[in-house]
Amino acid sequence: MLRGISRGAAIAIVVVLVIAIAAALLYVLSSQQKAPPTPTTAPTTSAATSSATTSTSTATTTQNVTLYVVAYKDITADYIQFAGELFSKLHPNVKVVVITYPFSQYLTNELTALQAHSSKYDLVEFTSTSSLRFVPYVVPLNPYIGTLFNMSDLIEPQVDFGGVYYNTTNGQTVYIGVPFETDLFTLAYRCSLFNNQTLAQEFYDEYHEELNPATWQNWTVVLHVDQFFVGHHITKYGVIIADDPSHDIIDAYPAVFGWWYMNSPDLNKGRLGGLPTFNIMFYGAPAPNCPYPLPDFNTTEGIEALRVYKELVSYEPPPNETPVSYNNDPQLYAQYAPAVIFFTSQLSYLPPAVYNDTCLGWLPGGYAETGTTFLAVNKYSEHVDLALQFLAFLVSPQVQVYEFLRFRHFPISKEAYLMLLSNQTLSAHDKELLQAVYTAAQKAWANPPNIPPTAQVLIPTFNQAVYQYLMGQIDAKTAMDTAAASWINALRQTYGACG
Repeated sequence: MLRGISRGAAIAIVVVLVIAIAAALLYVLSSQQKAPPTPTTAPTTSAATSSATTSTSTATTTQNVTLYVVAYKDITADYIQFAGELFSKLHPNVKVVVITYPFSQYLTNELTALQAHSSKYDLVEFTSTSSLRFVPYVVPLNPYIGTLFNMSDLIEPQVDFGGVYYNTTNGQTVYIGVPFETDLFTLAYRCSLFNNQTLAQEFYDEYHEELNPATWQNWTVVLHVDQFFVGHHITKYGVIIADDPSHDIIDAYPAVFGWWYMNSPDLNKGRLGGLPTFNIMFYGAPAPNCPYPLPDFNTTEGIEALRVYKELVSYEPPPNETPVSYNNDPQLYAQYAPAVIFFTSQLSYLPPAVYNDTCLGWLPGGYAETGTTFLAVNKYSEHVDLALQFLAFLVSPQVQVYEFLRFRHFPISKEAYLMLLSNQTLSAHDKELLQAVYTAAQKAWANPPNIPPTAQVLIPTFNQAVYQYLMGQIDAKTAMDTAAASWINALRQTYGACG
């Protein structure tokens, strides 16, 4: 806990800080004369931070404090460190240090420390599917909403998938973390190919469908696109979609299955995105005499979606030779494919020429999936108030604009989008991408579950069963029945037996 400053005073401090930095950072934005820098080029911030520091230095702690943030190694960690440097200039006695681990290791490192009630990390990062494992160890944010955190400025579907815990015992919703970016699992495609009128006419003549992704209403059109581009030797592969069993299948399958869930009242039970935390891979209502819903992917609809997924995968490298993952799908798309279904954060990994020729769209039928990253405050931290201040600073609109300008990731703040869209230095293409993400983020409901056993049990059992099907080792029904049985067992162990 920050000594000498009450929580009420801390809230007042951060309000002053955000107001002070707003004018300074807006000055930087408006003074830029060139296109936004690439992710490897730092924008000029010395004048902005110097001005803000002069205005607020008397309000910061007189003690030397280091805030430690733990995250996985990625551009998101670079953004946190960049914001930390800005924060340190506003708080001369505060240093922010971001400690990173590989994605495969960060979760274990974080939870080991938290379970030991360690104060070594002040803020911890997690993804949506692992979020509920952090509930016992992080500071509930409800008391700070409306004062320190303006939740109405944050895109709601991004917050809901991982930042909110629904307590089934008392019926209360608890905010456990804040997303600091918008990240969508959706369609990206080469503008020059899909806007080519000659190709569009050839595609229409062959399939009597539009090549324009905005018109696609089902996954059959996507399969026709695969057939067209590969069959006519226009590109080596079709629409790239992940199939790596180590993690990626759990994101790729719901992206496809979302169409069936959306169009089947028997599955969704009137809830488009399913029950909170259970989401679309469970029925949209609890089973009879049961406190929780059951898996729905072993139904006729779920099995049909799996077969479509396998056919999509057939137009890319064989999964036993080159599994498609978040590590290689930007490269496969850039070199060999007309389109890709990946996270919008991965746009930052594209070569400039490909980035500038990439458009974004919905998944067929008009929806998307989200995969947002969160930060939460360790309740065992010795600097809880200061950590809360930094978290609020990180998601303030005036800092959020830098997430796109410097790192090519998309903000979580609605106001930041408005600021960027009105910035005269941004290209028309950048604004098209920003508008597409902002619009699609409002309908990013096609999500995998994030109940407590998700990371440890649901993901590996589902991915392995699906991978065996993709490899031809088992049939589609066996794959889905096997995964569903494992999930039901995990539900019983977590919530108790039905009836």
